[in-house]
Amino acid sequence: MKPLVTVITITYNCLTAGRREWLIQCIESVHAQSYENIEHIIIDGASTDGTLELLKSFEWLKIYSEPDKGVFDAFNKGVMKADGKYVIFMNSDDYFQNPDAVKTSVEALEKSGADYSYGDTWLLHEENPKKSAMKQLVIYKSFLKMPFCHQSMFCRTEALKEIGLFDINNKIVSDYEVYLKLLLGGFKGVNAHALIACYRCGGISSDDKQFTKEAVALYKKTYSKFYNLTDEEAFLIRKAASMPLPLVFKLAGYLPLPDRIKFILMQLEHFIFQVRTSKKNFMLKIFGFYIVKPKRA
Repeated sequence: MKPLVTVITITYNCLTAGRREWLIQCIESVHAQSYENIEHIIIDGASTDGTLELLKSFEWLKIYSEPDKGVFDAFNKGVMKADGKYVIFMNSDDYFQNPDAVKTSVEALEKSGADYSYGDTWLLHEENPKKSAMKQLVIYKSFLKMPFCHQSMFCRTEALKEIGLFDINNKIVSDYEVYLKLLLGGFKGVNAHALIACYRCGGISSDDKQFTKEAVALYKKTYSKFYNLTDEEAFLIRKAASMPLPLVFKLAGYLPLPDRIKFILMQLEHFIFQVRTSKKNFMLKIFGFYIVKPKRA
């Protein structure tokens, strides 16, 4: 029998937020999957606006509704209620772009024996459609930023439990932290080589100030066993994609060989010469010295 897959969707007052049609699209995209052995769990934060009544009209959903402490607390609740061998987190305003997304991902996981899989994601900018594009997989940048969207990532449920699930104190970066724990913990990943999901851009993840604050803390905590980053060094990883070379060589070994080489070469290039310009910022680095550092907000 094919392994059970749990899709976890979190909701809270979606109707008031004007997300009714997006929620329906999400639910129907799961139900339309060609893979047959799926359970779809809804973790609702005690909605009061009719969202629950809408959800109950889809008889195949498993609905749990109670107050929570935010997105990642709801994710954790979903994992603990999941019966599937694999789980994926599909937000209420996102959806599966491909009817074979689950099938393709499970096949890649089962064939390779991997703990997690990842694939392509379509980034949808509804306010500015011209900006919509495919998110490129950049595994060699894994220690700088999330290399793929979590909406394209399937993970073995027991692996998530083993690494301690999501940190509920963060508002944005806990999915990235989970990925780093898997990568540094020796868990195996596999590319499904398929378009998996559509992610609607916006929301709190676009809050650069909050993102940077959480990312700096994450870098310092996660990489502390390899190198003691200062706040300034951690900030430069976030804003300049540059890290101290001793840390680069310690982390590189956790990447597949082709990505390892790309990562090292990129960081060596940044060490020798790096210039970045934008409307709000300018930086210049030559042989490890910042002539002009990025400005902190």
